[in-house]
Amino acid sequence: MIGWLAVTSLMMGIFPVATTEILPIGLLAPIGGTFGVSDGTAGLMMTLPGILAAVAAPIVTVATGRTDRRVMLCVLMLVLALADVLAAAAPSYWVILVSRALAGLVIGGFWPIGASLASRLMPEGQVGRATAVIFSAVPLGSVLGVPAGVFIGDLAGWRTAFITMGILTLT
Repeated sequence: MIGWLAVTSLMMGIFPVATTEILPIGLLAPIGGTFGVSDGTAGLMMTLPGILAAVAAPIVTVATGRTDRRVMLCVLMLVLALADVLAAAAPSYWVILVSRALAGLVIGGFWPIGASLASRLMPEGQVGRATAVIFSAVPLGSVLGVPAGVFIGDLAGWRTAFITMGILTLT
């Protein structure tokens, strides 16, 4: 029972990571309009975290190898919430890029840790099912989280969508 609670908790952590990662896709035009940048330039909000995640994954994994994984996941969630709040409060486009860089570091750190935990949390016969539950958060973030964020952005502004993600990340 405790193992499944941990698996569910991990899934609930991956949901805001996946949603924050791709949320700007639906908000490129309003964000770009706020800061007077083209849609192409606004698209750097997607490119930058992807590149940083690829670079950060091995570095964060090695650098934090002796740190308790639970502590690392909590720290990464706090950094993700900070990145979302920073994006919401950004006075300029460059500040948003800083927030997206932080998100990229979180993505790069969270995936290697999260991917390895199912085998540690569950007995051998349940690892496959636990892994499927953990990573079900990725399509849920794409199919539920992003459209909900864009809906919030349409109703109350893109900054509210990022504040909402920051709050969701902390819960």
